[in-house]
Amino acid sequence: MKLKYFTVLLLSFCLIIAGCSKDKKSTDSNQKDKTLHVAAAASLTDVTKELETAFKKKHSDVDVTFNYGGSGALRQQIEKGAPVDVFMSANTKDVKALKDKKKADNTYDYAKNQLVLIGEKGTDLKSVKDLKDGQKLAIGEVNSVPAGKYAERYLKDNGLYDSVKDHLVFAKDVRQVLNYVEKGNAQLGYVYKTDLYKNKTNNDKVKEIEAVKLNQPIIYEAGTTSDNKAAKAWIEFLKSDEAKQILKDYQFEV
Repeated sequence: MKLKYFTVLLLSFCLIIAGCSKDKKSTDSNQKDKTLHVAAAASLTDVTKELETAFKKKHSDVDVTFNYGGSGALRQQIEKGAPVDVFMSANTKDVKALKDKKKADNTYDYAKNQLVLIGEKGTDLKSVKDLKDGQKLAIGEVNSVPAGKYAERYLKDNGLYDSVKDHLVFAKDVRQVLNYVEKGNAQLGYVYKTDLYKNKTNNDKVKEIEAVKLNQPIIYEAGTTSDNKAAKAWIEFLKSDEAKQILKDYQFEV
C-alpha cells in the first residue's frame, strides 16, 4: 500500500515538473520572439532608428536592439554564434556567405547606395591625385568594410592605388571615415552618399567632391539569422512602401 502511494506521489511530482518545464520553455520562446537583435552596417545608423519607429507601430510588443559595424565584421560575429536575428548588410557578399553556410534565410535586397569622395568643407582638393605629403585619404578596412573594398577596387581599376597607398588611413567603418575627415585627421575619404546626411540634413562639416563610378551597383541585402518570428516580420516590413519611403528620405535608392 505504501509502495502504491509512493508511486502515485512520484508520478504526480513528475507531471508537475514536466508541466512547469513546458511552461518555462513556452515563456522563454515567447520572450525570445519579442526581442529582435539586428546587426546593421554602420551606414544604416540613422535610418534604422526611423525604421524601428515605423515597425513598432504594428509590433509594439517587440523590443528592437541594434549592433552597428562593418558588414564583414558583423558577418564574422554571426558565424561565431553572436545572438543576432536579422543581418542588414551594406553588400550582398556577406549575406551570401552566411546563406551558403545555412546561417541566413529570407534574404532581400532592400536598398542601393553610391560611393563618394569627400573632403573638408573648405578644401581645395579636387581629386585623390591632389594629395600632398603628410595628407591622408581615409577608407574602410578592406577586409571587413564593403565601402573600403569598393574604394580599393576603384583606385586599382583606375590606376590610382599606387600613387595614394602611402596616404591611406584605414577605419573600422564608414562612420569612422566620416569622423576622420570632419576632424581633419584625414583630408579626403570615401564614404556612402547617405553618410553626408544626418537626420535628413546635409552634413555642413564636409563636402562631396565627386561621385565614384563603379563597374557594379552597391546593393544592400538583409536576411534572417535565427528562427525568431519577429525577424521574418522585420524582413517583410522592409518590403513595405512605408519602409521604402523612409529609406528614400535618407537618400538611399530602393
